[in-house]
Amino acid sequence: MNSLDKQVTIGIIPSTSDIHGKKLIKGIGTELGKYSADVLLPYTAGSSKPIDVKAKIVVSSEYKGSGWNFLINWPGFLIFTPAWHGYNYHNNYKVEVLLTKASDNQKIDSFNLPVNLRIRHADMSRTWTEIGWLEVSLIPFLSGFVFIGYDDDVSNLVADKIQTPIGDYIAQEIVLRINNFGDLGPIVKEKAKIQTTISSTAETKSLSGMEKEIKKLDEMKAKGLINDSEYSKLKAKIIDKY
Repeated sequence: MNSLDKQVTIGIIPSTSDIHGKKLIKGIGTELGKYSADVLLPYTAGSSKPIDVKAKIVVSSEYKGSGWNFLINWPGFLIFTPAWHGYNYHNNYKVEVLLTKASDNQKIDSFNLPVNLRIRHADMSRTWTEIGWLEVSLIPFLSGFVFIGYDDDVSNLVADKIQTPIGDYIAQEIVLRINNFGDLGPIVKEKAKIQTTISSTAETKSLSGMEKEIKKLDEMKAKGLINDSEYSKLKAKIIDKY
């Protein structure tokens, strides 16, 4: 995957329903940095740091258990199915990205990405019900109804796993769309260089003018047209002027 054509400064405006969505957005920002982007996360309107592109990223999350978990628990406990198979879960994310030019809010592009994951996970907080072997299987039977629901501990584990690979994929999509957009105009980095050049040029011109005036003053002193006291006063005035 190619990097950005220019070192664009991107401000990410995050919007998500939970902390796990925040991890995914953070992953996108981190991966964008690998493609020559300067990333400001989170970005808010009126920020003192100038940017070239605004990226509004919305992550919606949905977590589900599975009816199969009942059968996994009972009669699955007889062959230790919860331990070797794990319980089934569905982690679904919808990622919406809107890219606009920061200078005039012109739309660059937008896209949606559904991320639907089927998870199998075994955890001691649930697999302990295999002790049904020691009694008449009432524990795994009853807990099987409970385990149809979602295990909240899975969300954080999944978020950690997908943060980099999914974040990188979305970052690549953002880079592709910015590169295809065409001319963003002078970007922040280029404007900074231009301003530095202008300041440097002005300083050089100012220094050059001061040197010329002091040189004339030196000539006047050498010819005896002014004394030391007058020379010092006039030189001080020239320096103050510049």
